[in-house]
Amino acid sequence: MLAQIIIERLYPEMEEATVGAWFKREGDAVSVGDKLAEIITDKVAFELESESTGVVRRLLVKEKSVIPVGFVIALIGDVTDPLPDVKAHNRALVEAREQLLRSAPKLPTSLKEAEQAKPARAIRATPAARRVAREHNLDLGMITGTGPDGVITEADVKAFLKS
Repeated sequence: MLAQIIIERLYPEMEEATVGAWFKREGDAVSVGDKLAEIITDKVAFELESESTGVVRRLLVKEKSVIPVGFVIALIGDVTDPLPDVKAHNRALVEAREQLLRSAPKLPTSLKEAEQAKPARAIRATPAARRVAREHNLDLGMITGTGPDGVITEADVKAFLKS
Protein backbone atom coordinates (compact mmCIF):
# COMPACT_ATOMS: atom_id res chain seq x y z
CA MET A 1 0.00 0.00 0.00
CA LEU A 2 1.30 3.45 -0.96
CA ALA A 3 2.12 5.83 1.92
CA GLN A 4 1.76 9.58 1.57
CA ILE A 5 4.43 11.54 3.44
CA ILE A 6 2.70 14.69 4.69
CA ILE A 7 4.00 17.79 6.45
CA GLU A 8 2.19 17.69 9.77
CA ARG A 9 1.51 20.58 12.16
CA LEU A 10 4.06 20.30 14.99
CA TYR A 11 2.75 23.21 17.06
CA PRO A 12 -0.45 25.30 16.91
CA GLU A 13 0.92 28.33 15.07
CA MET A 14 2.88 26.32 12.47
CA GLU A 15 1.60 27.19 9.00
CA GLU A 16 4.43 26.10 6.69
CA ALA A 17 7.74 24.29 6.47
CA THR A 18 10.73 24.13 4.15
CA VAL A 19 12.15 20.92 2.73
CA GLY A 20 15.81 21.73 3.33
CA ALA A 21 17.32 18.63 1.74
CA TRP A 22 16.29 15.17 0.59
CA PHE A 23 18.27 12.23 1.97
CA LYS A 24 16.58 9.73 -0.36
CA ARG A 25 15.95 9.89 -4.10
CA GLU A 26 13.19 8.42 -6.26
CA GLY A 27 13.75 4.68 -6.59
CA ASP A 28 15.67 4.36 -3.30
CA ALA A 29 14.61 1.61 -0.89
CA VAL A 30 13.30 2.90 2.44
CA SER A 31 12.71 1.20 5.80
CA VAL A 32 10.86 2.44 8.86
CA GLY A 33 13.10 4.95 10.66
CA ASP A 34 15.20 5.88 7.62
CA LYS A 35 15.83 9.59 7.29
CA LEU A 36 13.91 10.99 4.32
CA ALA A 37 14.36 14.75 4.44
CA GLU A 38 15.48 17.72 6.48
CA ILE A 39 12.42 19.79 7.42
CA ILE A 40 12.77 23.37 8.66
CA THR A 41 10.07 25.45 10.37
CA ASP A 42 10.27 28.85 12.02
CA LYS A 43 10.94 27.11 15.35
CA VAL A 44 12.67 23.81 14.63
CA ALA A 45 14.73 21.89 12.08
CA PHE A 46 14.60 18.11 12.13
CA GLU A 47 15.16 15.00 10.05
CA LEU A 48 11.86 13.49 8.91
CA GLU A 49 11.93 9.72 9.30
CA SER A 50 9.98 7.21 7.25
CA GLU A 51 7.06 5.49 8.91
CA SER A 52 6.78 3.08 5.95
CA THR A 53 8.83 0.47 4.16
CA GLY A 54 9.08 0.38 0.41
CA VAL A 55 10.53 2.39 -2.44
CA VAL A 56 10.48 6.17 -2.84
CA ARG A 57 8.04 6.39 -5.75
CA ARG A 58 7.78 10.19 -6.03
CA LEU A 59 9.36 13.24 -4.45
CA LEU A 60 6.73 15.92 -4.94
CA VAL A 61 8.72 19.01 -3.93
CA LYS A 62 12.19 20.31 -4.65
CA GLU A 63 14.75 21.09 -1.98
CA LYS A 64 14.33 24.58 -0.45
CA SER A 65 10.58 24.57 -1.25
CA VAL A 66 8.35 26.28 1.30
CA ILE A 67 5.09 24.38 1.61
CA PRO A 68 1.96 24.59 3.78
CA VAL A 69 1.05 22.18 6.55
CA GLY A 70 -0.80 19.18 5.13
CA PHE A 71 1.18 19.11 1.87
CA VAL A 72 2.07 15.66 0.51
CA ILE A 73 5.82 15.79 -0.13
CA ALA A 74 6.55 12.16 -1.12
CA LEU A 75 5.00 8.81 -1.95
CA ILE A 76 6.50 5.55 -0.65
CA GLY A 77 5.32 2.06 -1.53
CA ASP A 78 5.74 -0.98 -3.69
CA VAL A 79 6.82 -0.45 -7.30
CA THR A 80 3.52 -1.99 -8.43
CA ASP A 81 1.32 0.38 -6.37
CA PRO A 82 -0.66 2.81 -8.54
CA LEU A 83 0.25 6.43 -7.90
CA PRO A 84 -2.62 8.58 -6.62
CA ASP A 85 -3.20 12.08 -7.97
CA VAL A 86 -2.18 14.30 -5.04
CA LYS A 87 -1.54 17.37 -7.21
CA ALA A 88 -5.11 18.65 -6.75
CA HIS A 89 -4.82 18.25 -2.96
CA ASN A 90 -1.47 20.07 -2.86
CA ARG A 91 -2.62 22.79 -5.26
CA ALA A 92 -5.68 23.48 -3.07
CA LEU A 93 -3.43 23.86 -0.01
CA VAL A 94 -1.12 26.27 -1.83
CA GLU A 95 -4.04 28.33 -3.16
CA ALA A 96 -5.64 28.53 0.29
CA ARG A 97 -2.32 29.66 1.79
CA GLU A 98 -1.82 32.30 -0.93
CA GLN A 99 -5.37 33.60 -0.41
CA LEU A 100 -4.72 33.87 3.33
CA LEU A 101 -1.48 35.78 2.70
CA ARG A 102 -3.20 38.14 0.24
CA SER A 103 -5.93 38.95 2.77
CA ALA A 104 -3.50 39.52 5.65
CA PRO A 105 -2.60 43.12 6.50
CA LYS A 106 0.55 44.25 4.71
CA LEU A 107 3.50 44.77 7.02
CA PRO A 108 6.07 47.48 6.30
CA THR A 109 9.02 46.14 4.30
CA SER A 110 11.39 49.05 4.85
CA LEU A 111 12.28 51.55 7.53
CA LYS A 112 10.70 54.31 5.43
CA GLU A 113 7.39 52.39 5.19
CA ALA A 114 7.50 51.69 8.92
CA GLU A 115 7.99 55.40 9.67
CA GLN A 116 5.07 56.29 7.38
CA ALA A 117 2.89 53.60 8.97
CA LYS A 118 3.46 54.89 12.50
CA PRO A 119 0.32 56.34 14.02
CA ALA A 120 0.37 60.09 14.38
CA ARG A 121 2.10 61.22 17.54
CA ALA A 122 -0.28 62.21 20.32
CA ILE A 123 -0.40 65.97 20.70
CA ARG A 124 0.86 67.02 24.08
CA ALA A 125 -0.66 70.23 25.40
CA THR A 126 -1.54 71.74 28.74
CA PRO A 127 -5.22 71.84 29.73
CA ALA A 128 -5.20 75.63 29.40
CA ALA A 129 -3.75 75.39 25.87
CA ARG A 130 -6.45 72.86 24.92
CA ARG A 131 -9.19 75.15 26.30
CA VAL A 132 -7.97 78.20 24.37
CA ALA A 133 -7.56 76.16 21.17
CA ARG A 134 -11.08 74.75 21.57
CA GLU A 135 -12.52 78.25 22.17
CA HIS A 136 -10.94 79.46 18.91
CA ASN A 137 -11.62 76.25 16.97
CA LEU A 138 -7.88 75.61 16.39
CA ASP A 139 -6.14 72.38 15.48
CA LEU A 140 -3.35 71.87 18.03
CA GLY A 141 -1.42 69.92 15.38
CA MET A 142 -0.65 73.23 13.65
CA ILE A 143 1.06 74.68 16.73
CA THR A 144 4.65 74.06 17.80
CA GLY A 145 5.05 73.62 21.54
CA THR A 146 7.75 75.43 23.45
CA GLY A 147 7.12 73.80 26.82
CA PRO A 148 9.15 70.95 28.31
CA ASP A 149 9.57 68.12 25.74
CA GLY A 150 7.59 70.14 23.16
CA VAL A 151 4.38 70.46 25.19
CA ILE A 152 2.06 73.14 23.77
CA THR A 153 1.37 75.82 26.35
CA GLU A 154 -1.37 78.43 26.59
CA ALA A 155 1.23 81.02 25.56
CA ASP A 156 2.00 78.99 22.39
CA VAL A 157 -1.69 78.99 21.42
CA LYS A 158 -2.05 82.72 22.07
CA ALA A 159 1.11 83.45 20.06
CA PHE A 160 -0.29 81.39 17.19
CA LEU A 161 -3.54 83.38 17.32
CA LYS A 162 -1.56 86.63 17.01
CA SER A 163 0.46 85.41 14.04
